[in-house]
Amino acid sequence: MSESSDQNRDLSMVESQNDLPSPVMQGTALQKRLMYPFLHPALNETKRTIKRHKVFIFIVILPTIIMAFYLFFIASPQYISETHFLVRGKAPTETSSSGGLGNLLMSEHTGSQDTYAIQDYMVSRDALHMLSKEADIKAIYNRPYADFAAKFPSIFTRKDFESFYKFYRKHVKAQIDEETGISHLTVRTFSALDSQNIAKQLLITGEKLVNDINNRQRYNTLHASETELNNSLKEIHDIEVQLALYRYKNEIIDPEKQSTPMVGKAFSLENSLSMMEAEKKQLDLTAPNSPLRKVYAQRIESLRMQMEKAQSNVTGKKDGQSLVPKLLGYNELLIKESIVKEKIIAETKALEVAKAQADRQMLYVTVVSQPNLPDYAAYPRNILVLCITFITALGVYITGALLVSGAREHAIQ
Repeated sequence: MSESSDQNRDLSMVESQNDLPSPVMQGTALQKRLMYPFLHPALNETKRTIKRHKVFIFIVILPTIIMAFYLFFIASPQYISETHFLVRGKAPTETSSSGGLGNLLMSEHTGSQDTYAIQDYMVSRDALHMLSKEADIKAIYNRPYADFAAKFPSIFTRKDFESFYKFYRKHVKAQIDEETGISHLTVRTFSALDSQNIAKQLLITGEKLVNDINNRQRYNTLHASETELNNSLKEIHDIEVQLALYRYKNEIIDPEKQSTPMVGKAFSLENSLSMMEAEKKQLDLTAPNSPLRKVYAQRIESLRMQMEKAQSNVTGKKDGQSLVPKLLGYNELLIKESIVKEKIIAETKALEVAKAQADRQMLYVTVVSQPNLPDYAAYPRNILVLCITFITALGVYITGALLVSGAREHAIQ
């Protein structure tokens, strides 16, 4: 037993000697302390401080440092191109009591409702589809130099169209100034030139939409009047054709005008017959045996035959010789023609009024300022984002500390 205890004591002494620092190590530590006398206490103090405030560092300091690293070393600059435009109608022709300035202001605010329509279109899915075809907007927001968090698609977004539309609404904004009626369009991309090009393309598309609105309004305003006028013109053409066929069939140009000399001839023959009969009666009384009585009788018979023929041409019983049925059919066509002509005059005036109204409803896009080419990045706003990150993290830390403190007091009680 004594031998074994002695052996154990010798082994423990050897192990304790092995645990002691070697002369070389002791010398190195001594040199460090002589060269940096303040280092060892500072490190210990730093370790104690980190250990004591590790929760604050983890919740507040670390997120702020990560955000600062992202903003200053990873985040891609984003440029905003801005343009101003105005949608207004044609100035009214009537003079108002406020004079030319009132007319100008009225014309500027005429297209305010349509301005909202243009703005809504610029941030719509249709505009995004158009930009995908015309400007390849997906490639613009997925440039190689764009950072992983800001581009589309990113690690935080899906690749479907609806996700891209939400992304587009955040980067393209259109707002109207209620006081002036001027619309402000802003486009944000990773390149100044891309922002300017997209803004120009949206302006061109807005002008096309205004032209489409004008065409639809003009069509809706004029379509009914033009249709009625065309129908009336077709109707008058049909009546003219019927008149031509009637004249050709009856071998007459104008029954009314042609009947006037015929009636006059009949009256003239009737007067001549009356005079001749009166002369014959006078001759019968004065010279009953005169040979002129036969001459008067022949002339009277001839005049009577001519008068009957003239009367038969005007009011004869035979339709082929009488002008009465010809006048009846001709007058019916003339009445129809006069009614349709009056209708055409009224519809022409209505069409002129509709055209004037359509002209007053015309809209125009006036570009107040062209899309600019930005010379500096507007995003990201590093200082603002850092402050928000720090304040948010600090708020989370203070809230958690208060909850933990309250829980401890409750547990103690």
